[in-house]
Amino acid sequence: MRIVQTFWTAGRDPLKYSFGWAHPEYNLMSWALSCLSLREHYDEVALYTDQEGYDVLINKLHLPYTEVNVVYDKNLCLPQHWAYAKIKTYSMQTKPFIHVDGDVYLPHPIPEEIANAPLIAQNKEIGTEYYKRMIDKILQVSSVKLPKYLADSVMVDSVPSYNMGIFGGNELEFIKLYSFNSLILFEKGGCGCSDGNLNILFEQINFAAMCVQEKKMVTTLIDKDITDNGYTDTDFCSLDRYNQHKIFHLLGGHKQRKDILEALCRLCLIKYPNFFDIIIRLFPQNHRRLLQQGEIGVITTVADNIIHEFIEFINITEQYWKKISKEDLRNIEKSKAKSTCFSSSDLEKCFNMNLRCHPYYRYFCVPSTWNEMQIKRLREYLSCKNDEIPLGYVGIIPSVNSNLRYYYILQQMDIEILNVISKNTISVSQVMSQLLFNVSDNDKDGYLYHILVEIKLLIKNHIILTI
Repeated sequence: MRIVQTFWTAGRDPLKYSFGWAHPEYNLMSWALSCLSLREHYDEVALYTDQEGYDVLINKLHLPYTEVNVVYDKNLCLPQHWAYAKIKTYSMQTKPFIHVDGDVYLPHPIPEEIANAPLIAQNKEIGTEYYKRMIDKILQVSSVKLPKYLADSVMVDSVPSYNMGIFGGNELEFIKLYSFNSLILFEKGGCGCSDGNLNILFEQINFAAMCVQEKKMVTTLIDKDITDNGYTDTDFCSLDRYNQHKIFHLLGGHKQRKDILEALCRLCLIKYPNFFDIIIRLFPQNHRRLLQQGEIGVITTVADNIIHEFIEFINITEQYWKKISKEDLRNIEKSKAKSTCFSSSDLEKCFNMNLRCHPYYRYFCVPSTWNEMQIKRLREYLSCKNDEIPLGYVGIIPSVNSNLRYYYILQQMDIEILNVISKNTISVSQVMSQLLFNVSDNDKDGYLYHILVEIKLLIKNHIILTI
């Protein structure tokens, strides 16, 4: 099977422009993970790009594409109409293919019965008021003129669409017809409309409408329909469970989620460490701890003087962390990725799970003598806007990205759990036995549930690691 990908930069520098991601480095990590996951399963993976894309993905990252086509100039269309370049790639194909977006990763090959289908898409979408409002806004632009079949399609309450994170098939004649129609729509209406949602209308919705008009069947990788705003992180972004999914698609706002981006970094480090190293060296300011470059510490401002005990705690901790080797940091990141948050419904499994504390975790006990102004300043420092969360303890672990360190507000129960685990490897059931020893039988069920909830949160925040 021929796999193709499209990276059009519109003349923008991929080392400086983020393309919807929180930072450019995550965009490059995504492209690396996408390409490399595809090369694990397919012998033919072609890239269609422009010179800027070639310079980064090929010259700097050395991604192992089997074919590279530098075919898109920077003035292809308005930069926000990124789907135009994808559709041009569809139109160029002369044999059966599957196009995969750069924010899509395939842990497993696409099943043959799907890969060999006439028309393939990621999944069918159920249009909600979200798409309806989007279309209504676009139709108010005078330059946007829709053919009758498409105009009729968007007049219904539930606008039909297919997610084309993956798209292709072997019915090339229909794909070329669809591509031609979509490109014409962009060229006629796109010049007078800068709305980025034209991508969804002219790529996804137009494809669905043409399939209805021509009575074409579409085979989808995901066999359930998904609402247009229903792409959850659990179903599409839980990268710490990489091998348990058939597809990952980090679309839309998921590209800004801190926890998802951290999981993306860990996955790249574990699966493709050489490429991870290449990428982080392109952004050394974001990885000073891992690259062991420059002095790492805290700059105390006038505002921080009122919480000087906390600042002193950070400085002392940073001195301690200086002894952490690059290899230790990498191994900790790998341990984070392998840590599994158990389901409390599977009690036998979770009770037998072994735990250990993050080897470099520390916590700060907020002094009881602190006044309201000091507490307020610490909340600001920690970006904790919820005044209802008690501020008694602050956990801290080292980070390998630009944050340098992660802070977590801990409760008394968390401290008790961490004190039981300490530097040992201990099972959940052993933690339970020690913490429930002095608890009355009448209170044990509620206390047990509370302990399980807190352990899960500590694992999620990587203060506790599973073995």
